[in-house]
Parts: sequence; C-alpha cells; structure tokens
Amino acid sequence: MNIAVIFAGGVGSRMHSKERPKQFLEMYNKPIIIHTLEHFEKHKDIDAIVVVRINGWIQYLKDLLYKFRIEKVKSVVPGGTTGQLSIYNGLKAAKEIAGNEKSIVLIHDGVRPLMSDGTL
Repeated sequence: MNIAVIFAGGVGSRMHSKERPKQFLEMYNKPIIIHTLEHFEKHKDIDAIVVVRINGWIQYLKDLLYKFRIEKVKSVVPGGTTGQLSIYNGLKAAKEIAGNEKSIVLIHDGVRPLMSDGTL
C-alpha cells in the first residue's frame, strides 16, 4: 500500500496571511492544498492520503475535500506543537490505515502543488 502523508500544519506567518492559513489561499480558483491533493488523488499508485492539519481548520478542510471530491483522504489528523510532531501524528495515522500490510509512505508539504506525476 502506498500512503501519502501531506503536511499542512503551517499558518503562513512569513506570508502575513491573516484571514486564513497559506494552504487555504486560492490559486486559480482553488485552495493551494486542493491543487496538491489532486496530484495524489489522481495518481494510480497512491492508495490513501493522510492530511495533518492545525486543529481549528480541520472541519474547513473536510468541507473542501467533499466539495472537490478528494476521496483518497482516509484521515485528517491534528498537528503537533512542532513540524516534527505533526509528521509523527501523520505517520501514526498512516500505520492505522495500513494495518499489518507492508507500505510505502510519501511525505509531502501541502503548499507545494507544483510537481509532475513523474516526480510523484
């Protein structure tokens, strides 16, 4: 099983984004996180996706997943107090999804949507 853990726990403090975290800023009429997730959603070798998100925005993200029909996301988990702890939370969720099945986990930053299928 191939599981993508998408790290989207930042708030965009360097971008001075006051209305919403940077991953929810729109680019070409879609939030940046959706552009990123669509690459994984459409890729034939990705079986499941875990998104790590800051607590206050989890329901907002779930609403976007529904709106944009992102169906491979099997878990949205809260981040930790550091990036390292957030990724750890994502890895624990990936382990739950995989169960005892041997798996490959890809970790990717949610605000990096500019990638090719070949790179993925």
